[in-house]
Amino acid sequence: MSESIWQDITERKLEQEALRQKTHDSGERVKELNCLYGIANLVEQQDISLEEILQGIVDLIPPSWQYPEITCARVIIHGTELRTKKFRETIWKQNSDIKVRGEQSGVLEVYYLKENPEIDEGPFLKEERNLINAIAGLTGRIVERKQAEESLRASEEKYRTLLETTSEGCWLINPELKTIEVNEALCKMLGYSQDEMIGKTPFDFVDGENRKIFIEQTSKISNTLHRSYEITLKKKKGQDLPTYFNATTIRDESGEVQGSFAFITDITEKKRAEKALRKSEDQYRNIFKNIQDVYYEVTLDGIIIEASPSIADASLYKREEIIGKSLSDIYVDPKNRDEFLKVLLKDGKVTDYEALLIDKDRSQTHCSITAKLLRDKQGNPVKIIGSLRNITERKRAEEHINILTQELMRTQESERQRISRDLHDNVAQELSAVKIGCETLFDNQTNITPKIRKRMSQMSIMLQEVIKAVRDLSYYLRPSGLDEMGLVQTIFQYCHDFSEDDGITVDFHSSGMKDLTLDFDTEINLYRLIQEGLANIKKHADADHVTIRLVAAFPNIILRIEDNGKGFDVQKRLTTLSEEKRMGIRSMEQRAKLLQGEIEIQSKPMQGTKISIMVPYKDNKGDS
Repeated sequence: MSESIWQDITERKLEQEALRQKTHDSGERVKELNCLYGIANLVEQQDISLEEILQGIVDLIPPSWQYPEITCARVIIHGTELRTKKFRETIWKQNSDIKVRGEQSGVLEVYYLKENPEIDEGPFLKEERNLINAIAGLTGRIVERKQAEESLRASEEKYRTLLETTSEGCWLINPELKTIEVNEALCKMLGYSQDEMIGKTPFDFVDGENRKIFIEQTSKISNTLHRSYEITLKKKKGQDLPTYFNATTIRDESGEVQGSFAFITDITEKKRAEKALRKSEDQYRNIFKNIQDVYYEVTLDGIIIEASPSIADASLYKREEIIGKSLSDIYVDPKNRDEFLKVLLKDGKVTDYEALLIDKDRSQTHCSITAKLLRDKQGNPVKIIGSLRNITERKRAEEHINILTQELMRTQESERQRISRDLHDNVAQELSAVKIGCETLFDNQTNITPKIRKRMSQMSIMLQEVIKAVRDLSYYLRPSGLDEMGLVQTIFQYCHDFSEDDGITVDFHSSGMKDLTLDFDTEINLYRLIQEGLANIKKHADADHVTIRLVAAFPNIILRIEDNGKGFDVQKRLTTLSEEKRMGIRSMEQRAKLLQGEIEIQSKPMQGTKISIMVPYKDNKGDS
């Protein structure tokens, strides 16, 4: 019979299990430490991108978990996703939020690809929960750091780009006022190299007077943030450089002053412009005081807010008396002011607008006004500026000239009548007698050769042509038809003859003129207006059709002459009339004035010409 010996090894087994567990746990901790150490190594690498760091973190996770061979991971942050190889989402998942500057910016996820026994958090250890949270927190801080580094790099690049590309000078000094950086623009301004300026103080670049400015401004560095001032620097070759400094104090996070940075603008051109402006203002003041025309400024509602001293020469007002008055009080006819303002608001300016104004003693003064409408930046009208000239004497001279011109035209017409009668009654009659004598000279003479008779016949024909020319000239100078046929029929006959002689169709029509009894001056000048109008068309218009209308519409007679010729620029032609010797339009204007009438000319290049003349008449006996 055998006998067995039993020994209780429970305690030993428990100790072995505890040792195994501790060994396992130690291994897991080592893996965790390796993971965190690996992440630390990634961060310390130079020239590694954030994306490369995140990929490295994801790759370090599987070896750090309990079942590396079936572990996969990914990180999603700011829209970027990085994952391990053979990544696949499963139901066995562990995740932790990634926060950047306190805000959720992404998530870190760990998956098991196969089912494992339940432990602390599903198949995951509580230590793995701690680890994923630690990695997520570390990842957030890494992102923050990388973003800060990137912002710093971008800021440094911007700063460097600014220094290199700005046309303004840049000057950086330390707390001891030593220059630690300047850009090429500043060096170019002063004529120094960067090496020559580094280490020097601003006082090395100014003279004694401007040194005081630098002393005052640099003393403010510690107690002011911004300083702006003008100062004249000295170039390397000794020339003055007017500049404008815009300086800012630089402090660190603790508030300690680290120096000052300034933008320096070359204001040489500005100084020149200011000098020119001062000179211009002086000139303006001199002109304002001595100008012969009156400079003025007026509000839109017509209140005078400025006038040059010359107002005293142009009127009886003194400058202080006219300022504040309303234009409505000095216009003889307020409608003129309304018309003037309408044109000004439409065109923005008015040139040589003539108006009759009331002087201080209630006398009337003729003035020529030129004005411009001033607008603000938004285009809204704000006031009117301009000049005013007293043209009363000129108007009197013009009126005197008009009277003399009219007298001249009357005298001319009278002389035409005298010459016309002399040509008709004397010259033409005597030439007719000579013609008859030539035709009867060889009557009853048989010994005259045919050659002589032919020659005499030719002379008789020539005399007949001369007689016709004399009678045509007499008719032109004083159309006898006015006495024999009346104005309308005489004009009709003249238009017919003009069409026949010159090949230009003239369509003449009258209305209301049949029973009018007009004085000779009116008749002859209406006739001359048509005569001169057709002569101008023949010479200048290149027209083939003319329409003439003569209409009596009490209390006026209206004459319209319209052609289909090449037309012209009316304003341009009127402004050049005084420089030309042609008197066609000017003569027609004078004849209209002689009849106390008005003339209006409308024309555009290649659109023909229309002349409208309106003259008053007193007779109103009947209409045709």
